[in-house]
Amino acid sequence: PKERPKTPAAKLSPASQALVNQAQAQRKKGDLPGATVTLDRALRIEPMNPLLWIEMGRLRMDQRNYPQAENMGRKALSMSVGDDRTQAAAWQLIADSLRARGKNVQAQQALEKSKALLPH
Repeated sequence: PKERPKTPAAKLSPASQALVNQAQAQRKKGDLPGATVTLDRALRIEPMNPLLWIEMGRLRMDQRNYPQAENMGRKALSMSVGDDRTQAAAWQLIADSLRARGKNVQAQQALEKSKALLPH
């Protein structure tokens, strides 16, 4: 099989990283609406950064909005072709959202895709 070209791993800009850190602190305190506002600000800065979509998807998991969490994982997946670590994180998010809805077979398939992308 032909090797896919590797793309550099996704990274957050310093501004986005600061907002993600703030949103994570808000999530830990249970301030999910505040974390949403903070991550929305980060997404306005870097709308094409798959790491931000994964972060927003994890927040949607906390909010029990599993279909939206899956959609955000799939969006991150489409933005991170060739970036195995980011793709693995997106598949993990998709697997978690599927499992939360009782779709265990699809969740297992997504988890296997995640594991296949990570170095052994």
